[in-house]
Amino acid sequence: MAPQPPKKNDEQEAEFTRKMVLGILGTLESKGLLSQTEVDSIIRAARQASQPAAVPRRSGPALPGTRWADADGTPLGMDRTTPIAIPDVKRTPETGAADGGEKLPVIDLNME
Repeated sequence: MAPQPPKKNDEQEAEFTRKMVLGILGTLESKGLLSQTEVDSIIRAARQASQPAAVPRRSGPALPGTRWADADGTPLGMDRTTPIAIPDVKRTPETGAADGGEKLPVIDLNME
């Protein structure tokens, strides 16, 4: 039976690759082939590319008749996870107050 190569640890491989790339960038900078700004922008772009993209949020209220869809065009259903509370407010035309409640204040202004 042939000897098998040792199994590679993903964390060790990632650390090795990171150090190797930083070493190459440092060498290119010290030789004058890259400026400090270029090295920083390469590192920033690599860091941004390595992070997963944030899930875009849908914007707020839409006009009636708006149909939401994914990027591939499949329609999205309504979000029914948030409960909707409708207040039970009843007013009488005579008092202007809710049943059994106190009378609402009235402000009388004299505009001259």
